[in-house]
Amino acid sequence: MRLRRRRRDEDTIDERYRLLVEEMPLALYVAALHQTSHALYVSPAIVDLLGHDLRRWRSKPALFEELVHPDDRERVLALVTAAKLSGEPYEAEYRMIHADGRVVWMHDQAVTVHDRNGRPLHWQGFLVDVTARKEAEARYRALVEQLPLITYVDSPESAGTTSAYISPQVETMLGYPLEDWRADPHFFEKHLHPADRDRVMAEQRAARASGEPLQLEYRFVARDGSVVWLQDSFTIVRDEDGKPWYSQGFALDVTDRKAAEQDRELLLRQAQVQNEQLRRLDRMKDEFIALVSHELRTPLTSIRGYLELVLDDLEHGEVTAEQQRDFLQVIDRNSDRLQRLVEDLLLAAQVEGGTLHLVTTTVDLGELVAECVEASAPAAAAREIELGCSVDEAPSVSGDVRRLGQVVDNLLSNALKFTPPGGSVHVRASRRDSTAVLEVSDSGMGIPEEEQEALFGRFYRTERAQHDAIPGVGLGLSITKSIVEAHGGRISFTSAAGAGTTFVVELPVQP
Repeated sequence: MRLRRRRRDEDTIDERYRLLVEEMPLALYVAALHQTSHALYVSPAIVDLLGHDLRRWRSKPALFEELVHPDDRERVLALVTAAKLSGEPYEAEYRMIHADGRVVWMHDQAVTVHDRNGRPLHWQGFLVDVTARKEAEARYRALVEQLPLITYVDSPESAGTTSAYISPQVETMLGYPLEDWRADPHFFEKHLHPADRDRVMAEQRAARASGEPLQLEYRFVARDGSVVWLQDSFTIVRDEDGKPWYSQGFALDVTDRKAAEQDRELLLRQAQVQNEQLRRLDRMKDEFIALVSHELRTPLTSIRGYLELVLDDLEHGEVTAEQQRDFLQVIDRNSDRLQRLVEDLLLAAQVEGGTLHLVTTTVDLGELVAECVEASAPAAAAREIELGCSVDEAPSVSGDVRRLGQVVDNLLSNALKFTPPGGSVHVRASRRDSTAVLEVSDSGMGIPEEEQEALFGRFYRTERAQHDAIPGVGLGLSITKSIVEAHGGRISFTSAAGAGTTFVVELPVQP
């Protein structure tokens, strides 16, 4: 009685198990361990999956092997054999051929079943149709691999280490083959630009720890050594429980944009510099107009005043002949001052316009210097300045005698203007190898170091000159430099505040 009841209970359980298996939306199977594909049992769901009826599965043991896609067959059979021999669980995805000829992707998972004593009995598993997922993955992969950017997927904790997936664009964009990325866990970090490496790795670690999305820009050293700017964005994908599952992101080449931004910044800085220069030139223009107006007005006022005295004397006869001569000498000096100012302005315009013309002849430098020193002697005497000249070994040069005379006059005039009474000015002309050297030294106030760089600029006047109202419009040294350079020479100076100044002009000696 009990035996019949137990058998009846077992039959009931077996029936329920069979119904459960046959209602499941997947094909369960039981296979022999000693053969690769011999099926001892296949559930009816296999008919829906692959189209072949159960009788064929049961009558043809090698049907499974035949239906595996030829491109996957060798791999799958090798995996099955290895799993059966090792007793390890088996899992694979591969293609099979449906009875109507279409390709079906299968997810196959199986284990070895043992008896109570641990002896292996058989192989059992299940097949699930994953064609829809595989097709979706293929479409996604095709889409990803057509985008003009690098796409990657990795685990949340793998900051800077091997990615689970990285799109082929990485080779086009950076030059490194995919194998290099997969072979070295720290490949990404190693090839970050050294100046960006610490920042990028720290920001990635912080983002993965917080789970917050991250977007950053950095430089990456490509295989050919070039530097590529990347805009990298990634986010953490979470499972149903909110736990980090994996991270995914993309990197876009923004090198052209960064170059354009740098060009724009450079242009902006240049524009700012130019604007500042324009403002400075505008201030200089205003200062120049005021200065020239003053320099013109002063001698004109003097000329006009003394002419009125002379004219009054012609009318009333109250001024002696000696006084008239003095008046006319003052008028002559101021007229000469006006003429020199106008000539300097015209010469500065010629230099600026590139139209400076030289009438070249053989010039005896010693004779020229001596004449200029003699012409300046009265001015030096009036200011009680000792004026010396040494020209015994001066050579001849090829140049414009009038313009070279202007060089000597300008340097002498400056030396006398900036030397206080009781000081000294000395002029030397000599030869040094194939170079004629002109030196003008004074014991004057000197030039502060912070003003020396701008000394040869047009319309530049030192603070001391402006403070002491020393006459001039700041063109003398600029013109002098232009004339010297037009003769193939160079001009320099040494100076210190309160210790005087020495200007040195070097010109090629005439062959």
